[in-house]
Amino acid sequence: MKRTKVILCRSGDYDPDVKLVRQLADEFPEVTFVDLRKDEFLARQEELLDAEVFVGWPTREQLEALPNLKWVQLQSAGANGYTNNPYLREDVALTNASGVFNVPGAEHALALMLAFARQLHVHFDQQQNKRWKRNPLCLEIQSSTVGVIGLGGIGGETAKRAKALGARVVAVKRNPDAPPPYVDRLYPIEEVEELLAVSDFVVMALPLTEETRGFLHADRIAKIKRGAVLINVGRGPTVDERALIQALQEGALFGAGLDVTEVEPLPEESPLWGMPNVIITSHSVGVSPRKEERRMELLSANLRRFLAGEPLHNLVDRNAGY
Repeated sequence: MKRTKVILCRSGDYDPDVKLVRQLADEFPEVTFVDLRKDEFLARQEELLDAEVFVGWPTREQLEALPNLKWVQLQSAGANGYTNNPYLREDVALTNASGVFNVPGAEHALALMLAFARQLHVHFDQQQNKRWKRNPLCLEIQSSTVGVIGLGGIGGETAKRAKALGARVVAVKRNPDAPPPYVDRLYPIEEVEELLAVSDFVVMALPLTEETRGFLHADRIAKIKRGAVLINVGRGPTVDERALIQALQEGALFGAGLDVTEVEPLPEESPLWGMPNVIITSHSVGVSPRKEERRMELLSANLRRFLAGEPLHNLVDRNAGY
């Protein structure tokens, strides 16, 4: 009987502990796992021709070299770069790592909210200058309205945590139905400006698609409640950065907590680096001691479904972009 071959291609931040790979191999003795680094692929190409599964982020050359490929398991929640990829055949299943980053992403969003609420970045600067001074410009999350744009995994978990702190939570969802118990009001996308007008904290948690690129454009940024804080833990290009900078410089916004930016790494000449009301965290929402463990749990569950011929979890809708 032919053995299923799975490529585990280490690149970027996908670098699982060898112990986790061994556990996976022990769990699936009927599967051949090829654990390699991206730059080793070419030298081992001949032994990979019959591979059916690719775990990681395949390049054009890798996709073209795998004629028997049936499934690509991305190691990120975002699938941009693959939904319209001409080298990824339509008959190849594409799944993402949604769910893996929900907890660290939501905790990161909450950390940014609390940092602005208690002005921790200001106190840190004062500490560097040995300056003892109270800051009167503090906020309370409990008496605030938190607006979440993108009520998916990270957005949903952020909403739960904001609600637990006593905030009024409103959210935007592409296909709104009955709001979950941790959301006070759910808006359709067409009414996002109503959410912007009432939110003290606006949390962006959108994936990057053709529809969401530039979603928070200049006109919408101008509709954000004066003195609000913008948090982006989704994708940088969903926000018009130039318009955001202008709003921050003019004092229309209290601050911005940016884990992601339009261009990454953020160019040295960007005004955002030197703005006192901006916190930048260098695309770190996914950093977690449990990241690789969760990735492996997802891969294990999906591989079991793949071998049984069952529908895969986290199947990406290539038309929707996520």
